[in-house]
Amino acid sequence: MSAERQAIVVSFAADSAISPRVQRTAHLIGALERHFDFRVERVPRRAVDPSRAAAPWRIARRALRPLALDSFEVPARLALRGWQPSGVGALLIAWPYSPIYVAASRLVAAGIPYVVDVGDPWALTEPVPTHWSRRLAVRRAMTAESFLWRHAAAGVVTTEAQASGLRALFPDLDLLCRPNGYATAGGDERHSQPTRPLRSEGELRLVQFGSVNPVKLPLGGWLSMVRSAAGLRSVRFASYGPVDRPELLQSEDPAVMVEVHEPVKWDRACEIARSFDAAVVVANLNPAELPSRSIQYLTLPIPRVAVTASREPGELGAFAARRPGFVAVKVGSREDVPRLIAHLRRGWPGKALKPPAEDSWDEVALRIARFAIEAWDRQRPQSGRGHLESSAALRAS
Repeated sequence: MSAERQAIVVSFAADSAISPRVQRTAHLIGALERHFDFRVERVPRRAVDPSRAAAPWRIARRALRPLALDSFEVPARLALRGWQPSGVGALLIAWPYSPIYVAASRLVAAGIPYVVDVGDPWALTEPVPTHWSRRLAVRRAMTAESFLWRHAAAGVVTTEAQASGLRALFPDLDLLCRPNGYATAGGDERHSQPTRPLRSEGELRLVQFGSVNPVKLPLGGWLSMVRSAAGLRSVRFASYGPVDRPELLQSEDPAVMVEVHEPVKWDRACEIARSFDAAVVVANLNPAELPSRSIQYLTLPIPRVAVTASREPGELGAFAARRPGFVAVKVGSREDVPRLIAHLRRGWPGKALKPPAEDSWDEVALRIARFAIEAWDRQRPQSGRGHLESSAALRAS
């Protein structure tokens, strides 16, 4: 295969099969290889985990924290030391952010166009106040992010809020807004059976598949409010995933029972879900962010509940309004509880919960890959026939 069919994908996401960014990386590489006949150079070839570094490097990282872009900067600079990129274009996937900035500087020097693919905001569009000890690091991050977007051929983001923030700063930047996709394996079988409607009284059974961390809304008070407002005997809430902030699930209501379990693979999550009335997606504190696993909830064989901020539904609320089986409720609103209960009391035929085909990873990855290739070709006018057309010719030959 010629050098004209070489592409680069930079992703330092942790090597975990349940990580949404790891999944995104794998699906985009697959689309470039299968649909467009590219040979893909994955950078780095092995996952980088700063927490597993040798003791001297961990000490150095702590010392440099007030200055470093993030915990990945030093490992990324080491991993990319001596890297000489070669290819027709690159796709830079974050989180984390510092590695894609380091990679971008190498790509600009080599004259290789790149497309940035990010989820949550980094520095320029992040509204959260900065602790005084990190102000210098944030100033460095803003400079680095400005370089990253200024030289980008195009960008891919997961929310309209993020797109609007970037367009205000870089009005000529071509952006595609495309959240994650869902894995399709076993999807049709999961939605072949109707769900059982919630009984008028008794126990409400809710489940969550994801982490409980500082960026999430507190859920314990909401669980208590739902039980009280709906007149239920009890509420059972099971959380499958890491729990960094257990107090976010705490409730003073003895009739609210919270269970915490280890994360499970998604096929197992779909099996577990059948013993619950609904699956819960909890919004981030920043309503402009969309929880990365939201779209995978479409494959669960039960109704879905999006719990959003009280002041505005945000990106999660907008997402839920456009997807089947979802109801969005505000975390502090008793007035939303009757609508929630009505949503769960109706009988849901399996086909009513089936996810839209255009949200599958096959379709999402294909769209992002095509968008990236078009951006590369626009910055390479000397290449003659574009790579979309040449890849079609290769497949036909």
